[in-house]
Amino acid sequence: MEKLNKHSLLSLVDKKLTEIYNKEKRTINYRFGRAVNGWVSDLEYDQSQDVDLVKIYTTLNENGTCGLRQLGRLRFGYNGLGFRITPSKVGLQSKASLFVKSSDCTSDHVLGVTPVGWKIHEVILRLLGQGFSKESVVKYMIENWLSFHLHYWVEAKITKLEHKEDNLARDKHSLEDKLNLVHYDEGNIQLLNNQYR
Repeated sequence: MEKLNKHSLLSLVDKKLTEIYNKEKRTINYRFGRAVNGWVSDLEYDQSQDVDLVKIYTTLNENGTCGLRQLGRLRFGYNGLGFRITPSKVGLQSKASLFVKSSDCTSDHVLGVTPVGWKIHEVILRLLGQGFSKESVVKYMIENWLSFHLHYWVEAKITKLEHKEDNLARDKHSLEDKLNLVHYDEGNIQLLNNQYR
């Protein structure tokens, strides 16, 4: 299979994300910090609860999901920044979307909201495991992690046909593969942005 997408997601959007972050830094940091603070509070709450209840809610099942993973999808994947990084904000769209009506297109979270939420959860767990306090976790995630990972929330305009599950695989690729747009290559979806047109 020939690689359609010659650039990684990050290289396609890095310049725009820097502009967005520089313009909205206070708001983004506050909203993301609030989400992280709440997440750590939830994990602290779990420590005072019955182990069997916590295990049922937080342990991945045979389908690779659990209540906690689904909550992370919502809290971080969709709402971690308090706003969306839409295709129009970063100029990201598929080549095919140029030739159809807007009503035949949709916005796709390129990396997927579920893996993004779970990755953030894993980073927070790692920090807590290293002895970070809640305040230190929040500070680290805002000051040392967030600005380097804004691409986790990027959306691309693609056609509804391209977005169908039998074309664009869900939960089949690692985050690293998705960063390199392997799932888009396999779905025959070529991403363009203003910089590379």
